[in-house]
Amino acid sequence: MSELRPQNAFMDRFDLEPKVQRVWDVPHATWFTLMGVGGGLFLLSRLLGVTLDLGRVLGLPLVDLLSFLAIAIGGLILIADLGKPFRFWRAVLNVRTSWISWGAISDAVFLVCGGVLVIPDLEITGARPFGSLPWDAEASTAWGRALEIVAGAAAVVVMFYAGAVLAKPRAIPYWHSAAIPLQFLLSAASLSMATIMLLAVLNGAEVTDAELWWFVAFGVATLATVLIHLSSSRERPGKRESLERLLRGRYRAAFLGGVLLSGSLVPLVLALIALGVDGVRDIAGVVLFVLGVPAAFILRLLTLRVGIFPPVRDVLGGAATVTAATR
Repeated sequence: MSELRPQNAFMDRFDLEPKVQRVWDVPHATWFTLMGVGGGLFLLSRLLGVTLDLGRVLGLPLVDLLSFLAIAIGGLILIADLGKPFRFWRAVLNVRTSWISWGAISDAVFLVCGGVLVIPDLEITGARPFGSLPWDAEASTAWGRALEIVAGAAAVVVMFYAGAVLAKPRAIPYWHSAAIPLQFLLSAASLSMATIMLLAVLNGAEVTDAELWWFVAFGVATLATVLIHLSSSRERPGKRESLERLLRGRYRAAFLGGVLLSGSLVPLVLALIALGVDGVRDIAGVVLFVLGVPAAFILRLLTLRVGIFPPVRDVLGGAATVTAATR
C-alpha cells in the first residue's frame, strides 16, 4: 500500500491454502460507496433535468453539493489509505496500468469542473460575486455545457473505477470478473436515483415516473449482474471458497437478507407499487433511500470480505504432487 499500488501490492500471489485477503475492509467499502453515489447524483440529476428542483444552498444546487461532498470524502479516504498521504500526488503517475491513477485524476477533474460550473450561482448576502462568469449552474450556455460534459464524463469514471480496481488482478478469482465493476456501477446508479427521490420529497418536488422506472431498471440490472456472477465459474478454485462463505457461511444472512431481499427485491416491488399508486410515492422515495444505503455498503463490504486467494494445489492440479514425487 505504501507504493500506491493497492490493486497489486497484496494480490499478485498465491498461497498454499485458501487465504482470505485482510487488507481491504470497511474504509474501502465506504470509499467505493461514496464514489459511486457521488458520481451518480451529479450525472443522473442532470440527465433527468431535475437538478434545480432538488433544493439550493447559498444559491448552489443541493444535489451537486452532496455529490461534491461524497466524492471529496471518498477521495480523502483514498489518500489516507495510500500509506503516505503526503505523497498522494504519486497516485496519478501510473495511468497506463493503474485504475487508482485514473480514479484519482477523475476525482480531481470532477471536483474542479463541477465546482467551476456551479460557482456563478453562489449567493452571499443576496449578492453573486461570480455572477459575471459566462455560464451558470444550469449549463445553459456553451461554456456551461462544456464544463457539464467534462464533469459528467469524469463522474462515469468515478463510479466505475472502484470496481475495476478489484477486477483487474487475477489472484482473487471472485474479484477478477467484469461483473464486479458492473454491479458496483449499477448499484451506485440505483442508490443515486433513490437519493434523488428522497431530495424531491424533502423539497416538495414530484417523484416522477421516469425516476421510478430508472430505479427499477437499475435495480433489475444490478440483481441480474449479481446473480450471473454468483452462478458463473462456481467451481473455479478460489471462487468456490468465496461462494461458500457468501452463500452458506458466515455472510449468508447479511448477503441474502441485506443485499438480495431488503436491498433488491423489496425496493423493486415498492417502486413498482409506487408507479401504480400515486399516494405512496413520497413514502417510497424515503424508504428506497433508507433501504438502499445499507444494501449498497453491504454489497461492497461483503465483496471485499469474500476475496480469497485460491490454494496452489487446486490451481496447479496434480502438477505439484507429481513434482514432489519426483524429487
